[in-house]
Amino acid sequence: MIASSFTELIGNTPLVKFKLPGFPEVNFYVKMESYNPTGSIKDRACIYNINSAIRKGHLTKNKIILDASSGNMACALSYFGKILGFKVKVVCNSKLTEDKKNFIRFFGAELEMIGDMTIEGNNWCRNLSESPEGIDKFCFMDQLHNPANPLASYETLGPEIHNALPNIKAVIGSMGSGGSMCGVARYFKERKNDTMIFTSQSASGTKIPGTGSFVDGDYVTPFITELRANYSDTFMINQSQAEVRTKELREQGIYAGFQAGGVLEASYNSIEKYKLKGDVVMIIGDAGWKNMDKLKAII
Repeated sequence: MIASSFTELIGNTPLVKFKLPGFPEVNFYVKMESYNPTGSIKDRACIYNINSAIRKGHLTKNKIILDASSGNMACALSYFGKILGFKVKVVCNSKLTEDKKNFIRFFGAELEMIGDMTIEGNNWCRNLSESPEGIDKFCFMDQLHNPANPLASYETLGPEIHNALPNIKAVIGSMGSGGSMCGVARYFKERKNDTMIFTSQSASGTKIPGTGSFVDGDYVTPFITELRANYSDTFMINQSQAEVRTKELREQGIYAGFQAGGVLEASYNSIEKYKLKGDVVMIIGDAGWKNMDKLKAII
C-alpha cells in the first residue's frame, strides 16, 4: 500500500489470533486499534469529527480546534490538526499519562489541565467556545456529544470486523466516552443482531485510563445511554485484574495499556458466563507506548 496521507492509514487495523487458555471452542481475535497512526481507536472518531466540522463550515483555517479528552482524543487531535494545518487546544484531566502529555506537546497542541473527569473540561470548552472572545476563535469538537463520533465506528470499525469474520459471535470493548462501542453495537444490531456485545468499565475506586468508572460518577454520554440499550452485558474491572490480563497480553506479544487488560478480563467473563463458542473479538483501544508511566508498575 502507498498512502498519500497519514489520514488514509486510519482503520483497517489487523485482527490477531490470540490463544485463550481453557476455551478450545473459541476462536479469539484481538482487533489492534493500536495500529492506527496515533496508536488509538480515537483516530477514527477524530477524523470524522474534523471532517464533519469542515463540511458544515464550522471549522475553517482561522479557527482553533478545541476539545476535552482523557488523553487519546487529545493525542489524535494534536496529530491530525498538525498535519491538516489547524491549530489545536486540548483540555485534559488528571488521568492523562505523561506519555500522552508529551505526545500532545510534541505535535504542537496547547494543553490545559482541568479537573478529574473529562466532562469538567468539556464544560470548560463549551463555555470558552460560546464566550464573546471565543465564538469566532474556536471550533469545539465536543467528542462527548458529537454524533460523528459513533458514526465513525458504525461506518468503519463494525464493518471491518464483520467482513473479516462473517459469523462473529461476540465483540468486547471498553467504555470510555462510549462512542466507539456505541457505533459498533449500532452496526451489529442492524446488520447481525445475534452478535453479542460486551463491555468493560472500571470498578468503584479504580481509574483505568480510557475506561469509565460510572459507578463512581463518571459522566454518562448519550453514546453510553444508547450502548446500554444495545449491549448484552457489562463487567466491572479492578486494577489488579487489568494488570494480570495486561501481562497475559504481553506474553503473546501484544503491547497495550491497562485498558486492554480490562477488556481481556471482560472477555474471559463473557465467554465463561455465556458459554460462547466460535469467533469472538476483543478491541484494544490504545498502544502500550502511550501508557508506559502506568505500565512500569508491572515491569
